[in-house]
Amino acid sequence: MGGASDLYVKDVLNLGVSPEGLLDRLKAKFLSQGGVLREGFAIESVVVQRDGVLVNGEVKGRLLLDGMGHFSPIAQQARGGQKPEGVCLVVGTCGEGFPESNSGDLIYSFTPIVNQCQYFWEAFPAKDGRTTYLFTYVDADSDRMSLTELFGEYFRLLPEYQGVTLEDIQFKRALYGFFPCYEDSPLVMPWDRILAIGDSSGLQSPLSFGGFGAMLRHLDRLVEGICGALAADCLDQRDLALIQSYQPNLSVTWLFQKTMSVGMGQKIPPDQINWLLAEVFAAMAGLGDRVLRPFLQDVVQFGALSKTLGAATVRQPTIAIRILPQVGVGALVEWLGHFLSLGMYSLLYAVFGRMLWLGERAGRGGFVWRCRLSAWKYGSGNDYGDHG
Repeated sequence: MGGASDLYVKDVLNLGVSPEGLLDRLKAKFLSQGGVLREGFAIESVVVQRDGVLVNGEVKGRLLLDGMGHFSPIAQQARGGQKPEGVCLVVGTCGEGFPESNSGDLIYSFTPIVNQCQYFWEAFPAKDGRTTYLFTYVDADSDRMSLTELFGEYFRLLPEYQGVTLEDIQFKRALYGFFPCYEDSPLVMPWDRILAIGDSSGLQSPLSFGGFGAMLRHLDRLVEGICGALAADCLDQRDLALIQSYQPNLSVTWLFQKTMSVGMGQKIPPDQINWLLAEVFAAMAGLGDRVLRPFLQDVVQFGALSKTLGAATVRQPTIAIRILPQVGVGALVEWLGHFLSLGMYSLLYAVFGRMLWLGERAGRGGFVWRCRLSAWKYGSGNDYGDHG
């Protein structure tokens, strides 16, 4: 980043999934368990009743899971037109003709701030050659550059990034999109018997913007929580909110997102973001894989974060002073609250995490305790050993 030394890691984001194969397997298992699949069935109305949820006036169930994504009409209605605090713009392609390589880039930057954006790149080997992405973190200001303009920047800079000419590449597919993110997440539905999952819930880091990945990471928690809610008949709004409650280890990353973005009209040194990331990653690398790997896999832990902040401050004593004008005092104070909550969740899980008998009771009492234990575990990053 900006002339800093490259940092190499193994076995991080090194797995590819075929969407077609995954959906085929999920469909077969769903149908084998008695599920009913209605293709081409558009949801036109959802009515929450005292004893269930009625969809389109003909399909009724005890609980509705909203997995329709960021732009789910249910989630949008629940948010009441709320403007996202952060947006990730992404463009990219998959093609052949790149230099042969079995490695990838998790986050790569070689330009200063351009168009009030810091450009970041990713690259991975793919079935049809190599996939390359250009992404940037921005706010939702209406004057931000369009995806078309960002694609122009992608093609302008791709030859320098990959050491090729555009004529060398046989493009197979193009990707583009934007991913909104809300500080008020996970989303708490204002209605009984409806639970948002995946991107609909907003349960993801503002750095990764990966609701699907976050849902997979929390799959055990979701399955246990949903089954527990159904078994105990805890299906009102208050109880369902416990299944995906506040997570301080996600909320603390909002400050990191702000340090990697530039406000419209804001003036900061053109290399500040690259400089900051180079210092922070150098500090994490010096602390070893036990600190670096969880962060790269989108898991923030109190101990690792504290060590990183300490090491970065030793390397650059003025680091906090340099970023303060960029992020603002308010954001820093808010972050401190989330940081202290992260420490408290870590302590609560250390004390109560092995007391599984607390959640073995039947009824709502057991359901609530299981949700609390789960919240402390996932909210402190102590789920990392389950999937790291």
